[in-house]
Amino acid sequence: MTDDASVVCHFSLRVSGELIQLNTAVPARPASVGELLPAIREISGELQRVAVNRVEREGKHVSCRAGCGACCRQIVPVSEPEARVLAQLVESLPPERRDRVKRRFRDALAALDAAGLLDHVRDFKGSVPPADRRTFALKYFAAGVPCPFLEDESCGIHPDRPISCREYLVTSPAAQCSDPAPGLVEMLPLTAKLSEVLYRFGDGEGRDPHRFLPLVIALEWAATDPGNPPTPFPGPQLLENFVRQMAA
Repeated sequence: MTDDASVVCHFSLRVSGELIQLNTAVPARPASVGELLPAIREISGELQRVAVNRVEREGKHVSCRAGCGACCRQIVPVSEPEARVLAQLVESLPPERRDRVKRRFRDALAALDAAGLLDHVRDFKGSVPPADRRTFALKYFAAGVPCPFLEDESCGIHPDRPISCREYLVTSPAAQCSDPAPGLVEMLPLTAKLSEVLYRFGDGEGRDPHRFLPLVIALEWAATDPGNPPTPFPGPQLLENFVRQMAA
């Protein structure tokens, strides 16, 4: 068996009374959490589909559309494995686009620095209490700094976007997303938030402390990160560990 060998995992989940079945490929060897992200994205997509079907039966609709980038000016938390994968993705882009994206990352950090927020952004980690996160998130949104991946008010890496972005869907009018005042934005209710599982899943078991960082510093962070080490678990066991944590 080569290091590139993969196996297809078949599993079923019952979500809000609906049975969903997934077939997803994972490495057969001990895998990193970053290598599990494609499977986690598939699960996230199914959770969203079930949630969308549920609210549509209630007469509501998700109002998020390409070209509506208000939410892309929020502080976006990403897990450490996602930050590593995003940095790798940027490096894999064609040179001209890679340079453009990197420039937008630098411009975003400069804008946050000018707004007096950059030090706080760098300290915005999983250990920050939820109430403090909400307070700072409003300050960040008020600064109006776009995500470095935002292009023409749409996500430039939509297939590879972070789990927290995938979970941010609203059923209130899209125009209200430009005002984060409480009560104006109605979120799509999800049975499980995979981002919260992912923030604790760096060890491959879900016993890590709550760890995330803002997307806007992902490249900066990844430049000093020692790498994306494999967990002790082969891909199928790693996926099973994640699903167990999700169910819990």
